[in-house]
Amino acid sequence: MLLTERLEDLAVTAQVRLDRHERAYADMPVHGEVKLAGMRRTLERALVRLAGGPVPPEVARATADVGRQRAEQGFPLPALVRSFQLDLRTLWEAIIEEGRRRGLTNDPGFLDGLLLVWEATDANSAEVVEAYQRTEHELTSHRFEVRSRAFERLVLDGERDSAVVADASVKLGIPADAPLIVVVAEGVPTSDKALSDGRGALQHANFPYHFGYIGDELLGIINRGRRSPHEVHQLLEPFSAWRCGTADIDSLADTPSGVRLARAAIRSIAGPGLRPIRSHWIGAIMSGNEELTGVMASEVLSPLLQLRDRESLIETLRSYLALGSISAVADETYRHRNTVRNRLQAVENATGLSLSVPADSALLTMAIAWLNSTQGKVFWRQYGSPHLRPEGS
Repeated sequence: MLLTERLEDLAVTAQVRLDRHERAYADMPVHGEVKLAGMRRTLERALVRLAGGPVPPEVARATADVGRQRAEQGFPLPALVRSFQLDLRTLWEAIIEEGRRRGLTNDPGFLDGLLLVWEATDANSAEVVEAYQRTEHELTSHRFEVRSRAFERLVLDGERDSAVVADASVKLGIPADAPLIVVVAEGVPTSDKALSDGRGALQHANFPYHFGYIGDELLGIINRGRRSPHEVHQLLEPFSAWRCGTADIDSLADTPSGVRLARAAIRSIAGPGLRPIRSHWIGAIMSGNEELTGVMASEVLSPLLQLRDRESLIETLRSYLALGSISAVADETYRHRNTVRNRLQAVENATGLSLSVPADSALLTMAIAWLNSTQGKVFWRQYGSPHLRPEGS
C-alpha cells in the first residue's frame, strides 16, 4: 500500500526533512523537482525490496544512479549516508503508523518484519556508497591523468608556448604568475611512505602542488604564494632520503628552467639529500662541464694529496671556506688558532694559491666542492685517504 498509494507523500515528507536537517542538500544547486524525483526512486527501491516482487530496471538502478550523481556533483559522502538514515526513519514511521491503524503492533510477525525495513534501507545505503566511491575513484583517476598530461606538456614546452602555460594553469589550479618551487628527485618509489608524508605535509599546510613522474624522475611544482621558500623546504624533508634538487621560479612559464636548475643541484653532490640550487650554486655550475672541472680540481688538489697530513689540511680548508675566519674554524673544530693558521699556510704553500686573493680562493672553493661530486669521490678514493669522507658521502 505504501508503494502504490503513499509513495509520493513519503517522498515529499522525506525530502522536506532532509532539506531541514542536511544543509548540504538544502544548498544543492539542483531544482526541487529533481531532488524529489531522486528521493522518490530511492524510497521506491527500498519498498520494492520489502514487497519482494520483481524489481523494474529503472528502480534497480536508483541507488547506483544517486551515488554516481552525488560523486559527480562533489557532494560530501557523510551527508549522503545521513540522507539514507533519514530514509529509514521515514519508512519506519510510515509502517508503524499503518500497522497501528490496522491493529498489527502486537503481532509478532509484524514486529519481526520491521527488521526488514532496516535491512532494505541498509542495502540501499551500501549500494549508493559503493557507486559513490567507484565514481569518485574514476573521477580522481581521470582528473589526475588530465593534470599529469598538462604538467608534462608544461615541463617540455612551457617556455615556448604560452597556450601550454595557460592550459596548465587551469588544469593544475595554479595561477600562471604564482611564485613556485620546482622539485626534482631521483629514484623515488611510487609507493614509498616518505612520498606520501611529503605530500600530506604540503596539503596540511595548504600549499597547492602537483607531483608526477616523467621517466624515472619525480617532478613537482609547489605554489608557495607569499610564504618563504624555507617554509616549503622544511616540509620537503622526507625527500632528503633521495637525491633531490629544488629551484625557486617566478611563474609557471619558468618551470622548464626550474627543472634544469633542480637537476643541476642534484648533480652538485653525489649522495642523497635535499639540495636547493641557491645553496649549491658552485657545485651545480661545476657539474655543467665535468671534464673541465675535474682537470682543474685535480690539478689544484694533487699537491695537497702528496702531503702526509692531507686529511687534516683538507678538513681545515673546507671549514675555513665555509666559515670565513680562523677563529670560527678554531671554535668549531676545537683547535688552537695557531694550528688552524699553520694548516692554512701549508695549503697555500702546497698549492701556490693564496686564500687572501679572491681568484685563488675561488679555485680552492670549487676544488673542495668538486670532492663532493661522484667524480670527486672517485678521485679521493684513488689518491686521497680512505679515512676522510668528503661532505655528503
